Amino acid sequence: MRYLPTSICLLLLAIPCGTAGEPKADKIVLDFWDAAYLKGNKAGYVHTFTTEFEENGQKLLRTTVEMRLTVKRNDDVKQMSMDSGTVETPQGRVVRIFVKQYLAKDKSLEISGTVIDNQLKLMLDQTKLLKTSAWNDRVIGLYRQQRICKDQKVKAGDEFSYLSYEPAITAIVPIRLSVKDYEVVELFAGQEKKKLLRVETKPDKIDNVQLPTLISWLNDKREVERSQVEAPGLGLMVLYRATKAVATAPGNLDALTDIGLSQAVPLKQAILKPYATTAAVYRITIRNEDDPGSAFSNDDRQKVKNVRGTTLELHVRAGGPVGADTSNGKMPGAEFTQSSYFINSDDPLVRKHARSAVKEEKDPWKKALRVEKWVYDNMKGTNFEALATADHVAKTLEGDCTEFAMLMAAMCRAEGVPSRTAVGLIYGEAKERPVFAFHMWTEVFVRGRWVPLDATLGQGRVGATHLKISDQSWHETRTLTPLFPVLRVLGRISIDVVSVENVLKP
Repeated sequence: MRYLPTSICLLLLAIPCGTAGEPKADKIVLDFWDAAYLKGNKAGYVHTFTTEFEENGQKLLRTTVEMRLTVKRNDDVKQMSMDSGTVETPQGRVVRIFVKQYLAKDKSLEISGTVIDNQLKLMLDQTKLLKTSAWNDRVIGLYRQQRICKDQKVKAGDEFSYLSYEPAITAIVPIRLSVKDYEVVELFAGQEKKKLLRVETKPDKIDNVQLPTLISWLNDKREVERSQVEAPGLGLMVLYRATKAVATAPGNLDALTDIGLSQAVPLKQAILKPYATTAAVYRITIRNEDDPGSAFSNDDRQKVKNVRGTTLELHVRAGGPVGADTSNGKMPGAEFTQSSYFINSDDPLVRKHARSAVKEEKDPWKKALRVEKWVYDNMKGTNFEALATADHVAKTLEGDCTEFAMLMAAMCRAEGVPSRTAVGLIYGEAKERPVFAFHMWTEVFVRGRWVPLDATLGQGRVGATHLKISDQSWHETRTLTPLFPVLRVLGRISIDVVSVENVLKP
């Protein structure tokens, strides 16, 4: 039973994966379609197919899972796609993996891997060798996962575990499968009802993040007829087994729920001059969270206090400007100064933009301020990108908060200022209602401390309405796993404003 990867759904996007170097398939041995519904509205499909071929005299099975969704975000309609898969032996032993993620318009990231001597050797964009990681030969491929309930003739009360490789996050994930009992469930968005066997497929936590459980309902042949998962950021996604024509038929775009609004955390009261605040206290509740105190960052600017059950207090101060140098010559590690896949500060155009912004300035703090202003003045805000690399943003000069943050971080590194990104929540308004929305900004290390700046605002500081969940250098990172901490709160958080203090003059 394949567990559908459901990481941050606005950010983990992909496009169809090529098959360069793959032998031509002999025949299709598995091919089915699922019509995908989000909150009761037709939004796309999932297509799963397996081809059998021979390679060096060995029979192999290549399984591809294609997901195509149409979503609405802040009134913009966008396409979300992801293809991933495995190549395995008839016994289910994985020999290769592949995924191609969409990062931005005309920009993608392809990762392929080959298992050799209990090691997984990964390639980036079919050209660059990535770090080799240990492999567990008990991992089973997607073809065997699709047939596991049928092959084992499962019945109510059965439980077992297996290992699955999730290419989207380049990680081996233990999966626990539990067979419940028969239930009468609706099919095809309420057009039919049937008594089916319920199966729950739950992955173990990854980096303290619990990915959601996939629930499936099987007929007497132990074939899936319906499945569903609470997709973070999207809500309930229901899949109905269907024909290709039904699965690929377009839905009603006007009926789609705007996920930009549904992701926002509503507030009972507005905050006046939010980006000029200097201090604030928030009471935050995170539903179904075992350790809420670790869900938000503790640093010089914000502190988690008074954790009781699933509720905590977050005490936040404004960030910047900075005072005297307290570093005593200490600097952060090289991971915050070196070029990386996403924050590729050695790109010629990134360096050109940085030099244009900084000019002859020598002071690191003033350099960072000039970079923030340059990005604010030259970038165009859009909702069409997913998570573009800095070199791509340097060309297009458009994107949402993630592109602003990545480009600013890269330009700062190009000028010798250590940087990283921060992800969390920011105060805003949606449909004239006060909310906290998920957001990314940049932090720079100057005068002995990490200081936040936000190029989407360009104010030379952030107020006490930036609530940080985590930060990341993106060193040797080529997947979007640094954004996983957001999954701990996405769709499960409520916020009350306890106090707001010392509002500065705007």
